Amino acid sequence: MGRKAQLWSLDFVMSLLIFMSAVLAVAFAWNYISANAAETQEMKELQYKVLALSDSLIRTPGIPAEWNETTVEVIGLAEDENVLNVTKVSHFISMSNTDYERARALLNMGPYEFYFEVADLNGTVIQNTTTPLSPAAAMVIPAERYSLYNGRIARVSLIIWG
Repeated sequence: MGRKAQLWSLDFVMSLLIFMSAVLAVAFAWNYISANAAETQEMKELQYKVLALSDSLIRTPGIPAEWNETTVEVIGLAEDENVLNVTKVSHFISMSNTDYERARALLNMGPYEFYFEVADLNGTVIQNTTTPLSPAAAMVIPAERYSLYNGRIARVSLIIWG
C-alpha cells in the first residue's frame, strides 16, 4: 500500500512566513541601497555643477562680452581670467536680487538655488546676493575660488542647494 504525502498546514504557514520575511528583508535592503546610490550620484552631479559654474563665472567674460542686466545671454564675471570685472559683478548681484528667477535660468540652475558672494581675505563681504539658504535643503554644496576684485585678492563663494 502506497503512502500519500500529507501537507501539514502549520508547516506550510511557517515556511511561507520565513520566505516572505526573507523577501521583504531583501526588498528593503535593495531599496535602501538604491536610494543611497541615487543620492550619492546627485551629490556628485551637484559638486561638478558648482565647480564648473564657479570656474565659468571667474574665468569668462560672458556673452556678449560687455553685457548688462538687459543684454546678458551667458553670465561671466571676468575681465581677464581670474580677474573680476567690478561692473559685471554689480550687474550680476543686482539681477540676482531683483530678478532671481532670470539669474537662475541664465546660470542653468534647474531645480537648485544659489548664493554668490565676493569677500575680502579677512572675511568682510564686498558683494553678495540676498538669497537665503533654505533650512530644508537636502544638499548644500559650496565652492570657493580666489580672484582679483578691484585690484585686491578676494574670496569668491558660490553655494548651490536643493
